[in-house]
This record gives sequence, structure tokens and C-alpha cells, in this order.
Amino acid sequence: MHPSTHHTATLRRPAIAAFTLLMIFAASGCSADTTTAPAAPSTAPVLPAGVEAIKFASAPFTIKGKPFTLEIADTDAKTERGLMYRHAMADDHGMLFVFPTPSTAGFWMKNTFIPLDIIFLDKDGKVLAVHHRIPHDETGMGPSTPALYVIELNAGTAEKIGLKPGDTIDVKKFLKDAPAPTDK
Repeated sequence: MHPSTHHTATLRRPAIAAFTLLMIFAASGCSADTTTAPAAPSTAPVLPAGVEAIKFASAPFTIKGKPFTLEIADTDAKTERGLMYRHAMADDHGMLFVFPTPSTAGFWMKNTFIPLDIIFLDKDGKVLAVHHRIPHDETGMGPSTPALYVIELNAGTAEKIGLKPGDTIDVKKFLKDAPAPTDK
């Protein structure tokens, strides 16, 4: 064997051994975890081209003793948009629609990706009806008695917290502390 070859072979053996140990170490699961937890689904709307973003004020509410943050739809533009284009919503969030006068107007689920409970309330905050709605259903559904307020929560929430027709939500108390309505 040529001396230079012997020297090179001697140097390669420790390098190969170190590489082999490193590979065994990595394969055994002892390496550092460089993965990240999956991201939570975004609650921001995914707007199609040409659809303008709308900002909603929000207010803390308590419904059946449970805290919620409700975005407030208090203009025609906000009422028309509602929860459209959203793919997720936190369990303790929802939307409150405030109408200028009581009405039996129906709600539909066009461009709405989240299954919802739609809760219709009279002027005193009494629950008139709870409708369970599925995404993209364009059938209009409203109460038989005129409603002044409507609350949308994730599907199943009304049942989970025991909310039913005849219950009362003190909407005026929570609206009193909410930000002033805006025109957009």
C-alpha cells in the first residue's frame, strides 16, 4: 500500500464512523424537533377579486353565562356581507346583526363556508327562533315573528349552551358599551 493511500484511508475511517453515528443518532429520533405545530385556521375572510374588505366593530357579550365576542353588523353593507367568505370562526365568536326596525327577513348562506346557528331576537332580546344552517344553502329562512336582532354562532353552539326560544339576551346592555356604528 502506498503511504499516502494509507494516510487517506486512516483519515476516511473516522469520518465515515462519525457520519454513520450521526445518521444513527438522527434516525433514532434523538435529533432536535424542527417541525412546527399546524397553524390554526384563519378566521379572516378569503375575498374573491373585486370584493372589498369590510371592518366590523366587536363587543363582548355573555349568552347563557358564556362569554362571546360578537362582531356587529349595523349597516346595510355589513348586514349584506355578514360572515361570507370566512372558512373558520373561533368557538367563542359570532356576529350580531342590528336592524333599524323589526322584520321577518330571511337569512341565507350564500358564500358562507361555516355551518351556523342563526338566532332571531325580538326588540327585548327574547329568542324567537334558532335555525341551524349549512354552508352555501341559499334558501332564505327567517322567524315567523319580526326580529330586531340576529346572532350567528358556530353550528351546535346554541344547543351546547342551552339557548332556546323564550330565553332572553340583554342585547341593549352589550350594545351600550360597543363602538359607535360606522358607515362602512
